[in-house]
Amino acid sequence: MRQETDYPGYRRIVRDSFEHWYQAGKDSWTGAPTNDKVTDFSTANAPLPVHGTRRVLDVGCGRGHQTVQLAERLDADVVGLDLLDVWDARRPAHGTARFRQGDFLSFAEGPVDLLVDNGCLHHQRREEWPGWVEHGRALLRPGGVWVVSCFLSPTAEVVAKPLADGRLNWWLTESAVTELFARSGLTATQRTVIDRQFNYQGHWLKYLALAFVRS
Repeated sequence: MRQETDYPGYRRIVRDSFEHWYQAGKDSWTGAPTNDKVTDFSTANAPLPVHGTRRVLDVGCGRGHQTVQLAERLDADVVGLDLLDVWDARRPAHGTARFRQGDFLSFAEGPVDLLVDNGCLHHQRREEWPGWVEHGRALLRPGGVWVVSCFLSPTAEVVAKPLADGRLNWWLTESAVTELFARSGLTATQRTVIDRQFNYQGHWLKYLALAFVRS
């Protein structure tokens, strides 16, 4: 398994891993019903804009399909951010959707009303979780909402499930995520559990989606 001790090195591992999956057509999450349920949850918890059009950041947007759905359903100005440029989304019928290639911790186009992290936190190294959340909080306006979707641990413990290429998959508990966000001043307001219809190593896996508001 590839290992890197520095942040840029691990970003390369994540980028290369996902590039392989996309090139092999293995991005089963694109257009999956579970993805639609995260979009439903995100739009249901989106705050009203303070001024003008809602501003939304879709972290780890991949091909941009969810980005376009967020733009249309919220009539919002949405930026899709990803380490890779695999964007092939159509133009939204309502709102706007724009792609930015880059790393989340380098993104500075705030403030935003809604931040959607659909499956990114659970690929970060544990020591970087606090900085990840603090950076997202800084991008949110007061009263802004962060929706995070992650692998829900079926064992009630936080467990690392690294891939052979070095990319981390974390099974997370609701209490661990809630406490992590609370330390950055973000309050949990809503939750939902999404069945992945997937059995792995004897466990029936699910996603956990949580909405947090910045006070």
